[in-house]
Amino acid sequence: MIDKVFTLTSLEPMTPYAPNYKYFITRAIWNETKKIDKIKKYLLSKEKHILQNINFNNDGGTGLSTKDLTSRHSNYNVFDFSEELPELNDLHNFLKKTYLEYIKISNTQEYKLKINCWFNVLRKGQRMKMHTHGGHSWSYLSGNIHLDNYHTQTSYQFIDKFVTLDNVKGGLAIFPNVISHETNEYKDDEPRVSIAFDLHIETAQNLTEDVQYKDFNE
Repeated sequence: MIDKVFTLTSLEPMTPYAPNYKYFITRAIWNETKKIDKIKKYLLSKEKHILQNINFNNDGGTGLSTKDLTSRHSNYNVFDFSEELPELNDLHNFLKKTYLEYIKISNTQEYKLKINCWFNVLRKGQRMKMHTHGGHSWSYLSGNIHLDNYHTQTSYQFIDKFVTLDNVKGGLAIFPNVISHETNEYKDDEPRVSIAFDLHIETAQNLTEDVQYKDFNE
């Protein structure tokens, strides 16, 4: 499933204080276009309800306003809608399979996880500023998947290393959530819809009561 693998690696450190890291960014394609179309249509139909009924928290450093869905990213979970839209279960399964492939590529262990999952809608003239989802002792993985082919890109950065990916339909990126990322300006007329998520180790002490987590591995 994973068709692109990028490795961000530091130079050999010459002192104890120099950066020392090896991070992976992967891209996989979910080819279920009809299911993606249904999910996109459904989520857009939910946008107004979420904006009116779910309190905003913060924009996650994206530079978007409290009038945008992104500011409610921790106060609901996309997978709560799975009973209304079974295709979300198929998406969940795709995320799990891609995660398992990711940890094989990165040669890291599998964890029992919780997922916080939300969706973003950008309209003409909007962009997401450079931001990060983590940077703590319990930081793990994040991801995003785009629900159509968009004339935008997402750029990922850690210190002086960069990776840029086109935002294509069904394109799922997984990356360590310490990595900063941004989008360029969206210039088309139709809404740009993406789904984003954070994976958290279930035993981490940081799990916040007001964040809407769901079991990921089940």
